[in-house]
Order: sequence, then C-alpha cells, then structure tokens
Amino acid sequence: MLGLSLIGGRTGIAADPTPQGAATRHTTAYPFTNRLIDSADPYLLMHAHNPVDWYPWGPEALEKAKRENKPIFVSIGYSTCFWCHVAERTIYSDPAIAKLMNAWFVNIKIDREQRPDLDQIYMLARELMTGQGGWPNNVFLTPDLRPFFAGSYFPPADDPVRGTGFLTILRGLHDAWMNQRPKVVEVAANAADAMRRAHAQSNRDASAPVDPAEWLKLGTASLLTQFDAVNAGIGSVGPKFPRAPSLEMLLADSRINRNESSRGVALKILDAILFGGIHDHLGGGFHRYSIDPTWSIPHFEKMLYDNVQLLQLYAEAFEVTANPMYRQATQETADYLMREMTSTDAPGFFTAQDSEVDGLEGTSYRWTRREIIAVLGEDTANHFFKVYLLTPMPDQTAPGIANVTAQAGDAPGVLRIRLPVERTVQEGGFNDVAAMMESLSAERATLRAVRDRRRQPMRDEKILTGLNGLAISAFATAGRALKEPKFIAIAQNVGRRIWSLAYDPKTQVLKHEIFKGVAHTNGFLQDYAQLGEAFLSLDTTTSDPIWRDRASRLARDILDQFARDDGSFTMSGANPDTLISASEEGDTDAPSGTSSAIDLLLKLGAVPGASSRYVSAASRAVTRMSSSLSQYPAGWATAVVALMVNPFASRSTAASARNRAVDAAPKEFHVPVTSDHVRVSAQTDSSAHQIVVTATIDVGYHINANPASFDYLIPTSVTFGHVKPLQVRYPKAARFKTEFASSGLDVYEGSVQLLASIPPHAPAATGAVHGVLTAQACDARGCLPPSKIPFTVDASER
Repeated sequence: MLGLSLIGGRTGIAADPTPQGAATRHTTAYPFTNRLIDSADPYLLMHAHNPVDWYPWGPEALEKAKRENKPIFVSIGYSTCFWCHVAERTIYSDPAIAKLMNAWFVNIKIDREQRPDLDQIYMLARELMTGQGGWPNNVFLTPDLRPFFAGSYFPPADDPVRGTGFLTILRGLHDAWMNQRPKVVEVAANAADAMRRAHAQSNRDASAPVDPAEWLKLGTASLLTQFDAVNAGIGSVGPKFPRAPSLEMLLADSRINRNESSRGVALKILDAILFGGIHDHLGGGFHRYSIDPTWSIPHFEKMLYDNVQLLQLYAEAFEVTANPMYRQATQETADYLMREMTSTDAPGFFTAQDSEVDGLEGTSYRWTRREIIAVLGEDTANHFFKVYLLTPMPDQTAPGIANVTAQAGDAPGVLRIRLPVERTVQEGGFNDVAAMMESLSAERATLRAVRDRRRQPMRDEKILTGLNGLAISAFATAGRALKEPKFIAIAQNVGRRIWSLAYDPKTQVLKHEIFKGVAHTNGFLQDYAQLGEAFLSLDTTTSDPIWRDRASRLARDILDQFARDDGSFTMSGANPDTLISASEEGDTDAPSGTSSAIDLLLKLGAVPGASSRYVSAASRAVTRMSSSLSQYPAGWATAVVALMVNPFASRSTAASARNRAVDAAPKEFHVPVTSDHVRVSAQTDSSAHQIVVTATIDVGYHINANPASFDYLIPTSVTFGHVKPLQVRYPKAARFKTEFASSGLDVYEGSVQLLASIPPHAPAATGAVHGVLTAQACDARGCLPPSKIPFTVDASER
C-alpha cells in the first residue's frame, strides 16, 4: 500500500454515527455561494452554498493549482450517497474548516455519475494507497494530478473510535506540503507509477483461445460455487447485492444449455430479492442492497440501474416460467418507475432516490407494529402480519453491522415476507404466492397512502443517457413479455426524447447527462452503446426501421471515437486533463460500455447487408480481452452472454477448437474456495472412543469459530456419516479484528483440533467412518466460498 503517513489514526471509516443536530441540510438563507451554483448537476448544486470555495473539475481549477503551486483536494461522491451527505453537513458546511481548505488547497467536487472516468481513476488511486474503496472518495493531489493521500469520510475532529479528524488531516498535509515537499513528491510519484502499472496490467496485450461456450460454462460454474444455499444470493457472508449481470448469465445458461442448476439458482435469488426487505413491498421497486445476508435490511437508496435491470430480469423470468408472481413483480416495478422516477416534462427516467430523511437512513420506509395496527385496525393488521413481518432496524448510532432478528414490539422495522414462504402460503390457505400477494393489495395501498404523507427522500433528477438506454430495453422487454402496449409506448417515447435532446447529428456527439431539459457533458462509451442497444430492442419490438438506423449511427460513432488501434475500446473520448486513461473493469452492478458495445456491434453485424466493419471490430475487441474473459468470465457476464446469443458465437467457437488442436491446452479454470487453504486429517485415540479432527489453515487465513460471532457467519463444524457423536468439543477461539465488527470475531488460525466423542459401539471402533468438516476461510480482504471437506477415520490403522 502507498500513502503519506503524516498523521496518526485511520484515514477514514466505512460507517459512522449520524452527527447530532444534522437534520437540516440548508437553511432558507444562504450566507455562502460558490462556483458550483452554475453547475447543471444535482450533486454539485448540493454543495453550491458551502463556505468551501469549490470548483468543478476543469481548466480553471487545474490551472489555479499549477499557478499557485497548491495541492488539490478532490472529493468524489454522488447525490444519494449517505456518507457524502454526512460530510456535507459536518465538514463542508463548517466555516472554520472551509477557511483552511480555501487557504491551503484548490478544492474540486466531482459527481461520480457525471464523470465516471475520473471516479474510476481516483478510486484506483485510493485502493492502491489504502486497500479500501467506497464513497465518498477523498484524494489529495499534487498540482500535476498525482495522488499523495486518500480516504473516505473523515470526522470533523479527532475521535478515538471514528479516527483522525479532517482538521488534523488538513493541518498535517499542509505542513507536509510546505516543509516536507520532497517526501510528498516522492509519495505522489510512487502512487502515480503504481497507477500506471495497474492500468497497464489491466490493459495488457494478452490473448487466450476465444471460446464463448467454455467461458459461459466456467462463469456459471463460478457463480454456482458461490451460491448461498441458505439465504440465496452470490456469497454467503456480509451484504447482498442483486448483481443483475450475474443473474442474466445464469438465465442465459439455462436457456442455451438447458442447465437446470443455473435456472434454479437464478430464480431462487430473484425470489429472495422479491420476498426480502430490499424490495419495497408498498411502493414497488428495489433498494440498492441488503446490509445483511438474509436480504432483510436494505441500504435504502433506490438506483435506476438496479431497478431497470431487475425489471428486465423479472420479465424474462415470467417468459420462461409463466409464474404469475414474476408478472406481478414486473408490473409493480414498471409502475414504480413510471410513478416515482419520471415526470411529464422530463425526457426520461431520473437517476436515483436518496436513502435518508433528516439524517437517518430509511426514515420514510420504517414502520412499527403499533403504527400498522393504527392504520389497518387490529383484525386486519393481524391478518397482514401472517404474511409480513417487521425486521428491526439496526442501531444507526452504533458502529458495525448489527445482527438483527425479527421481534415484536415498537422497534422500527422493515417489511418483508415471512419465510419459509411455502409455509406462509399454506398456513394462509392460498394457492400460490401471487394469490397471497394479490389478497393484500388493498392493505398495501392503504399503508402506502399513509407513508406518502411522510417526508420523502430527495430524488436525483438528472437523466443519464446510458442508464435510460437500459430502461428503454427493459420496458420493451416487459411490454413483449406481458403483452402490455403501454410499456412499449413508454420505451418509444423516452427513446425519441433522449435522441432529440442528447444527440447532435451534425457533430455526431451524444451527451451523457440531461438536467432540467439541457444536455451536457460529452457521452461515454456506455452511453453510445446502451442507447444503441435500446434502439435495436425497439426495432425488434416495433419493426420501425428508424430505430435500427439510429442504432447504426451510434455504432459508427463508437468505431470513430472510442475504438483503439489495438482493438480495445476507450471508456471516454480524448481527455488531456487526466493522469491516466480510465479502464472498465467488467460487468459488475451494470453492463460495462465495452460489453454493451460488443453486443451492439454483433447484433448490427447480423443484419443482412450490414457492413463487415461491425463484426470485425467486435472480434478484435474480444481477442484483445480474451485473457480476461478466460480468467474471469463471471466478471464479464454481459460480454459472455452477448457472444453466445449473437452469430459470432458459432464462428468463434469453431476457430477456438482449431486453435486448441494446435496450441497447448489452457490451464484449467479453478474458482478459489476454502478447501484450497484448509486441510483436514483425523484419527481415533487409543480407546477408539474419540475422533481427533485436525484442521490446518494456511498462514494469513482463518476460519470461523464454533459458535460463530454472528448468526449469519458460517461456523466451523464436523459431522460423520452414520455416526452421531455424543459430543463435539471445539477449540478455544482466537480474536480477529475486522472493519465490520469493531469488537472482533472469534476464529481459528494455524492448526486446531476438534474432539468428537463417539458411542462405544460406533463403527469407528472397528472400521472406517467418513466425516465432513464444514468451514469458510477468510483473510483480511474477504471470504472465500465455504467448503465441505471430507475425511476418513480408519480404526484398523491404529
């Protein structure tokens, strides 16, 4: 890790108690106004009345830093980022802190959604310097844009729990700049070199056999290995994210290869999302992610990209299953987007809804049992609670992730469906989930009407071109699946208005962002590609040739503006004011611009009479990134699916087969799992009445103790086939400190022994018995998928 160690304490924290007196963001009178007042961006306007002399990123700020030889403070966030709001209230609204910032630094505020390229570049810097990511992302730069210090949210003053205060950081860095500049310059040079090496490594010219069928096989195998069989979702520990591109890969595998495992896992995850608290059961739509593994307690912001992708996934699930529950989910999600995320005078869908009201997450969404009874009446409420339960909110003033469980009382909680859902349906006397949900539609509407009278979260009303492309495609798919002309009409209307406002046919420039009817910021690869895909979706749905023509224009613009000589695509056009060029890192929360461009080009290349330039460009891009696709296909899920559903797949697979006949076979792909770092042996003691199981754990790793520190962690356990131990004694645990559990976790490290006492006449006394150790290995960075590690005990070998 690289960084400037000028001050004690931590560089930032992932969570922090809400400051006292933080309920009001601004007063009606504004004693301060800075340059951001002229911004056409909601997040920047949020800071326009700070006493900080903020600049937007651009020549004025960068030239000032060089002219005055001042370091630059870059703060990157977005309008629905909870801790960005906390920083705005506690730090940037403080005149005393602002005075030092203005005197010592050139201060730049960036919306990561407006400039995703800068966000990617300086998130890389922070990850290299601190080993952590997340927003807000605060980075201090030399005047030539090289980073020398980075962190996330800083408390205003030093705090023994929260870490080093921002005032201390400002003073320390100013002193270093004035009195230890050679050290600062050296750190910045090392950080910039590390960034360039990381960028070069991610864009290295390496190739592997092009085999989309094999990539799909390996990608789905990786996802299936990580599946949480208890709570559903990818990964079993910590927060749960929808991961829509991964679900799309599983559904594609079930369609293409008739893989029932992929289909089953995808539908189980979609069900878990639908039943959990991440789903807004009253208003429709989905929150960003769940802070717990059971999908019960959400991080409450609602993002357009999550909701339109889930709209598409539930529509596809309905197409392949005809399950009315998925039809309901599709309809409700579309209704939410039309009602809450657009307006009659807006050309498209808004970007997000905030998570907080009055400084607390989820204020408008929480209920107590008494509140629901007061609204519905006791008899109706009792009937309602046979289907729904309230999962209590964790204490927002305590650090770490609370281990929440359902309980009665007046604690505020989040609505979710009772599990197991099969029993809830059966006990209620319903035919299926869809019938159960329909029976309570009136109660949900009543509660929503009451909820709507509460203060509502802020809405980010900028319109992003690429995300609206995803929305157009999703509404077109939903319209076809549900045979709902209204959805198709909405998709067409948004497509027309985005095109008329954001695209200039004379300059062939597509704008990235529309705010209050004005388009600005040159588009990124993602904007061109995803709007082009949307137009092809409308072409398929409506057979109107204008949509294919517009998609073709955007594809030509991609090749002219974003295609590199080496076959890859740039994320953005020419940007001379960046330290390095931004690189896409795969299809994570949403499809990348590269994957979307490949899909668009291959679809257009399949049109009779189309230019061969499209398929040629897609093929070169795939060859250029084939090493990444081969090594981590699940991370490029959208690209892999595009290669399988478009004509390129059959040609490339045949070529790959020829290549493999000549070249040495590539190394077998292997998803790292717990058994890679934990070995197990066992033997009986001299009496043959006790089995000693030894687990040897690699240095740097640990496994959870038994019992585990939290219910959602997987404890280490041992079981035996056909033998039920009288007792299993687990070893004394070690204490491992981690960021999400400030008091530490109970773990096993090194070599530990588990002692199982067995009955006198058990098979182990006379012959072999088979056992399984269940464990999950973790290190300081994260956890591997759990493993069930078999072992055999043979008494005859004593």
